[in-house]
Amino acid sequence: MPVVFLKAVLGTIFLFIIVSQNYILKQWQPSQEQQLLSGNSHVDRLELKKVYRLDPDTNNILYLDMPQHNEQYVMASTNYTVKSVPGITFKPKKINRHAKLLRLFNEPVDLEPSFYMMPNIKDHNTILTLSMMSFDAYIEVGSNGQWYDLDSEWGINSTFGWEDKGLRGHVFGNADNSLLIIGFKGTSGSIFNTEPTGEQDKFNDNMLFSCCCAKVDRTWKGICECSEKTYSCDSQCLEKKLLSSELYYDYANRIYMSVNDKYPNATIWLTGHSLGGAIASLVGQTFGVPTVTFESPGDRLASRRLHMPQPPGASDLPIWHFGHTADPLFIGVCTGPMSGCYYAGYAMESRCHAGKVCIWDTVKDHGWRVNLATHRIGDVIENIIKKPSEFPLPSCEIQQDCDDCGLWVYNDPRD
Repeated sequence: MPVVFLKAVLGTIFLFIIVSQNYILKQWQPSQEQQLLSGNSHVDRLELKKVYRLDPDTNNILYLDMPQHNEQYVMASTNYTVKSVPGITFKPKKINRHAKLLRLFNEPVDLEPSFYMMPNIKDHNTILTLSMMSFDAYIEVGSNGQWYDLDSEWGINSTFGWEDKGLRGHVFGNADNSLLIIGFKGTSGSIFNTEPTGEQDKFNDNMLFSCCCAKVDRTWKGICECSEKTYSCDSQCLEKKLLSSELYYDYANRIYMSVNDKYPNATIWLTGHSLGGAIASLVGQTFGVPTVTFESPGDRLASRRLHMPQPPGASDLPIWHFGHTADPLFIGVCTGPMSGCYYAGYAMESRCHAGKVCIWDTVKDHGWRVNLATHRIGDVIENIIKKPSEFPLPSCEIQQDCDDCGLWVYNDPRD
């Protein structure tokens, strides 16, 4: 009798596996299914075709079609490509159309597995191209700023931002818009120089990456009244402040949903540097979108506070953070009175990353000193990524044994 029961149980489990696999495959187009089974990489080239602009005063998203063959927008010179490989991600079954409601604490999100084309993070040209897109996200189209040229078949599908404040970046797309890459601008404020978006950047950095509203010590005012005393924070107050604040994350969600609505059958990736990378990662976690970041501050703290939907395991998050050990922002040591972040008014206290980290150990292997100047994306491209023989692509792993804000005590009056 036990043997019969055991056979029945095993048969049920086997049937469940087959049905689950068939359910997943039904969500996939035949050509994509064949590509998944073959495991081959797919090569794409992209171009800039359309401009998105987010008006921070009206919160309206505007767009402008890019003129074809206009020399101002054609980026021809070097043949850069990206490669994609098949994989599985977990996407929300239903997307709430109101961006702010995406982070309501009492709203559960059901995830379902979906076949998806992922960036080939083992391909050097793919990582180089994504890093250049992250760099170009800082530059306004048509301005005199330095621009990394991409192949003429890669172009900017859209651009958003370019106001005195607010989110900035570009949307790149290939010829048939089957692959789109959204690049978000990182921090360009007073850490390095004076930029129009500096104060907005600082608020987002301090809100997302500090332990308690940037109340570092008694000399800091902070951006909320949630700090009760030294290393003590009212967690309910902090959550309310986070929910009520206008964050780049909310605008970035709207950008993603706008692009996804316009190109519902496209594969979409996200990328960005520094704050832009962290914002890209949070959006990627929200929608199950593959994301590659560069020198991003630890985003796991913000992810938990924003109650990001979680797939079955950390390894299932299609998020990859590239960075090196000489960057104090990336490794989470740009803190304390002797740091540049402290004097610039940035409380960058988080260090743990969601998804996987891909780390060049520039300190141990190359004798670099920890220096805030090494955080800049241009330096990373020129001094690391463009030197593959000296800096081969690192392996990507889940960040183990990492805790944020270990000295802090979070009190919740609801307990």
